[in-house]
Amino acid sequence: MSQYDVIAQVFAWMYYLNWILYLPLCLVLYNTILGSTIRQFIISSVTDEIFFYVEEKGMEMEIEIKNAATQAAFMLNALREIRADGRELKKRRQQAESEEKGNVIGPLLGPAIKADNGQVSKPPGFEVPENLEFVSLELEVPVGFCRLRWAMLNKNSRFVVDGIYKTEARYENITMGTWNVHNDHIGDPNPPSTIDTSEFVGSEKENSYLMPRSAFVKANMCYETQCLIAYNEYCFCIKKRARNPDAPYGSTFIAWTQILVINTGNESCKLYCSVEPEFPNGPPLVSRQIKSGMRAGVGELFVLIGETITKYADEYP
Repeated sequence: MSQYDVIAQVFAWMYYLNWILYLPLCLVLYNTILGSTIRQFIISSVTDEIFFYVEEKGMEMEIEIKNAATQAAFMLNALREIRADGRELKKRRQQAESEEKGNVIGPLLGPAIKADNGQVSKPPGFEVPENLEFVSLELEVPVGFCRLRWAMLNKNSRFVVDGIYKTEARYENITMGTWNVHNDHIGDPNPPSTIDTSEFVGSEKENSYLMPRSAFVKANMCYETQCLIAYNEYCFCIKKRARNPDAPYGSTFIAWTQILVINTGNESCKLYCSVEPEFPNGPPLVSRQIKSGMRAGVGELFVLIGETITKYADEYP
């Protein structure tokens, strides 16, 4: 048996003693001859569980074991937060499964639109925007293209704010800007004949919201700029530039995300969601961890978007 196995066995035996007996003994040993060994034991014991968690989430980490009380305290605190985060996520999933329609707050996707029936083809010469570096979601959704475009882009729609951001993603302090070009008509299934919808491409708007805390990141504000990079009856595409200055190393990176929707006809669409990091001043030493965390966090949001679209598909006014 290694020294860590011996310590683990002793702790297991102490579990059956009254705390009045084992607590003073542990304090004496920790603050005298076995302090360094116990700290290393704590770190070694929790590292495997942390690695398992981040691998399951698709994240990557490098954790160096050091002979320091501060490192042991950090590892224990991180493990507590991971377990609490996992329990909360499991609880939310169970609630969602047992009350699948419980969070439906109205026909947020709007009414059915006649133009969504039938087939559609790609316009001659039109090039579909390429996905960003990491494709996190590719999904068929049972919603008509024009109906979804209205829900995602139009100024009168509450789908993104109420359905996704508030209810599903639990964002707070949400501020949604307006499109700087044709704000009254973007997403409108029947714009006036005097409006040239090709002019919608390139329009932008500014949004901000408070993202909830996770296992490793405290609650932090996100400031994003949305840009329409494609808009016609076959495809629309939103590209977002997001900054999180309050997140760890938030000043060193920009998160680019993209939502691409293809009209597949007959009341259905194809959804592509992708993400790509940018390091304006060069990648920091922790760039790999930033990329992994970004892919995991944004990937969860993309899944929420797909699930929410599907959940509201059959809700009509």
